[in-house]
Amino acid sequence: MILGISCSMTDYKPESISKYQAGKIETVLIGTILQLESVIIEGDRDLGASAGAAVGADLGSDNDKAPVAAGVIGALIGSAVGAEIGSKVNEKRAIELTIELDNGKIISIVQEVSEKYSFFEGQKVKIVKSNYRSRVQPFN
Repeated sequence: MILGISCSMTDYKPESISKYQAGKIETVLIGTILQLESVIIEGDRDLGASAGAAVGADLGSDNDKAPVAAGVIGALIGSAVGAEIGSKVNEKRAIELTIELDNGKIISIVQEVSEKYSFFEGQKVKIVKSNYRSRVQPFN
């Protein structure tokens, strides 16, 4: 059996933009960081579940006595195991920033940890907002 798997490599770093954002007008909001919290951006569970189900079904169907039932059970087990593996494989270290905007509204944004920018409570930041995503950067 040949199994093709593609990995989603979405980047959530504040210095990265998608090709769809380039050349587009984006809204900029200014605020102050109230709180920082380390979090993890989960990997792709769906991809792992699909791959696990395919492998489990193939392995299970090799049972001579009940190939269909064994294949179904193998697919279910493979899907569950694959989902867990998929969630870990591409997970990313991230930070949740709770920010009070200059207009008084409080928002929260999760983004991948950046080697380029560091953040601290009380820091002025800009939030660059588009239809695709928002990203936080220090504001000088």
